[in-house]
Amino acid sequence: MIDQASLAAAIADRASFAEAMFEEARAASADVEGVTRPAWSAADMAAARILEREAKALGLETEWDAAGNLYMTLPGQDRAARAVMSGSHVDSVPRGGNYDGYAGAVASLVVLAACRDLDVTPPVDLRAIAMHGEESVWYGIAYVGSRLAVGALPAAELDRLVRADSGRTLAEHIRECGFDPDALRKAPPPVTPANTRAFLELHIEQGPVLIDRNVPVAVATAIRGNVRFPYARCLGAYDHSAACPREYRQDTVLATVELVSRLERFWHEQEAAGAPDTVFTVGKFFTDPAEHAMTKVPGRTDFTLNFGATSKDFQEAARAEIHRLAEEIAVSRSVTFELGECVGSDPTPLDPVVRGHLRDAAAGLGIGSHEMATVGHDASIFARAGIPAAMVLVRNQNGSHNPHETMELADFIEGVKVLGGAMLAAAANP
Repeated sequence: MIDQASLAAAIADRASFAEAMFEEARAASADVEGVTRPAWSAADMAAARILEREAKALGLETEWDAAGNLYMTLPGQDRAARAVMSGSHVDSVPRGGNYDGYAGAVASLVVLAACRDLDVTPPVDLRAIAMHGEESVWYGIAYVGSRLAVGALPAAELDRLVRADSGRTLAEHIRECGFDPDALRKAPPPVTPANTRAFLELHIEQGPVLIDRNVPVAVATAIRGNVRFPYARCLGAYDHSAACPREYRQDTVLATVELVSRLERFWHEQEAAGAPDTVFTVGKFFTDPAEHAMTKVPGRTDFTLNFGATSKDFQEAARAEIHRLAEEIAVSRSVTFELGECVGSDPTPLDPVVRGHLRDAAAGLGIGSHEMATVGHDASIFARAGIPAAMVLVRNQNGSHNPHETMELADFIEGVKVLGGAMLAAAANP
């Protein structure tokens, strides 16, 4: 078994290998700004084919499942033992950044390349995976490729989910890319707890914390769940702005502003009381452009609410508070709140043992790191499927889901060193 310092040095030597793949994928999916790689399209398939080509050049085993997920395997000493897997997604949001997802797919292959350079045969198979459809913008739900890999997407969804830009079904796009949606309806899932002992994902951080703390990587503690009201609205009455006294108004903007303000106060109070890793967002807030005017009391306001947390207790408290405040404000302001469907997901804890491998690798290599919760990623799907999962986040400037997303290659390599050390530790830990 190779020591972590030697593996880290070999990973560093592969920096230009990684950079070349990033730039080739960028060129293959360049948009007016940034990159656009729709899920199951020529663009995200091009990004996956780059990985396949390089994996074959390294002499790795390569295989595509019926959904079009790519597996690249470095054989281990015990081929019957459960493999250690790493990877991420190859699709992007429209005019997004080049590293969201693709950094993790490239990182997994860099680890395998470094092992090849050192002529290492790990105790068990090390497997890299490149998946499609993590971004919810394309089919209305996230993690489509990873759900298909673990058998967590009902077969009926293949014909129900429609890609936003084409109007065609998921099954049609999978078939167009050369894969077999019919096999997905009856074949067992390719990734299970019986054949995979751990899943590790490298991903760019999509916020400013690592920049602020001046450290290159973080070990994720958990993946936040969400309580979301995507189709909420407040209904009142349109009136003349100068003629209607306050006590007669059914002003939906002021009612919704009060709701949002009091929910923000609830958020702050919960954090002060010790609720960990919480976020609150009002992503949409608008009046009807066909009806609104500067001189009209607004009679309808549409909005969204989104609480995120690593605690299910906080999620339940937030859901209850939203309903309580909406009912109270509706009475006091003579309006009606129609909150609509509540959607979201439970928090997903990440495996403490595999997280420990990441922490130990960072500490052993002298790489500064931080622990923090993260947002939804493919790792959550593997964790929910019963596969121990963990994540390493890499410092990234200018946020994410925008064309200005930036990741320094040096920070990426530090993250891959941590990933590689943890993969080898997981391979040695039955």
